[in-house]
Amino acid sequence: MILRRDGNTARVSPQRSANRTPAAASLPADRARRVLAEGILGIRELAPGLGLITVILFFSLQTAHFWSPQTMTAISSIASTIGIVAVGVTMLMISGEFDLSVGQNFAFTPIVWALLFVTNGINEWLALIVALMLSCCVGIINGLVTTLFGIPSFITTLGMFFVLEGLNNLLISGHQLIMFNPSAAMSLLGARITGTPFYMPLVWLFVIAGIFWFALSHLRYGNWTLATGGRAGPAKAMGVPTARVKRTNFVLSAFLAGLAGCMQFAYIHGVTQAQGQNYELLAITAAVLGGTSLFGGTGTIWGSVIGAFLLATIEIGLVLIGVPGSFYVTFIGVILVIVVIANVRLGRFGSSQA
Repeated sequence: MILRRDGNTARVSPQRSANRTPAAASLPADRARRVLAEGILGIRELAPGLGLITVILFFSLQTAHFWSPQTMTAISSIASTIGIVAVGVTMLMISGEFDLSVGQNFAFTPIVWALLFVTNGINEWLALIVALMLSCCVGIINGLVTTLFGIPSFITTLGMFFVLEGLNNLLISGHQLIMFNPSAAMSLLGARITGTPFYMPLVWLFVIAGIFWFALSHLRYGNWTLATGGRAGPAKAMGVPTARVKRTNFVLSAFLAGLAGCMQFAYIHGVTQAQGQNYELLAITAAVLGGTSLFGGTGTIWGSVIGAFLLATIEIGLVLIGVPGSFYVTFIGVILVIVVIANVRLGRFGSSQA
């Protein structure tokens, strides 16, 4: 029964009410499902995560050795060093810049460490600090040249790439520096985790990624980085120190590249000038596969980590099924182009998430 304006009552058909009620009740449920679907699709780590699962399933079906301890060691070790470099590169790319010198810095830092520590007998910790400080100096130079003189970071860091390549060749002249007796510092950076097929760089990867994920998601500096790469002009007008943000991210990128190189030296007990070859491209590829924009302003730390594992899994998986190693680079190049085209077409570079 309902009350009419004239004070009389009118009977409402129960069937009519029953027809309306489910439809009205379904509206909030439909809206909730739509919001949930949009939220899931908006997770930038979803696509690389699904890609990694697909690759793992493919190689698991192709070879029985995929889950062997040796394979797990190889994949985790490669992914760890690429991932640590990719974290720094991701922060820099989000702020709108590139660093093509990280691959040579990856070799330069452990070479300096080994020369000071192994060859000249300087305290291992002091030698490590000096080497990492020199690595940071590389980032400082890249940042200052790029921001003060307005030179594109592509050109600046490409020049630094050749400078470091020459220094690496000058320092060890094509030889390999080997450390036969692991030290405390090397154990901390590259020792095997007891009872597992994994090594310390894997632990460091997740620690470093967690720190930078928190900084990008919850700290003011993370907002500054996103704003600097997204719309530098308005960000600067609102008080964001865009030049300082870029310089800091150049230093972080260089530092993490050098640290990852030292971890690899600690893991394999040797370093050559060829160490880190193509790492600058692999780190950028891992970041892009993980959802970081080539145009700045958006990116995800954990996506870059997933991208690093994706690259490492493909590399080792191709070896296991007997595909020539040269095919790996071609395969990765094709994947990179496809991912970039898909991201641009779908407009995924337009939203910023950590």
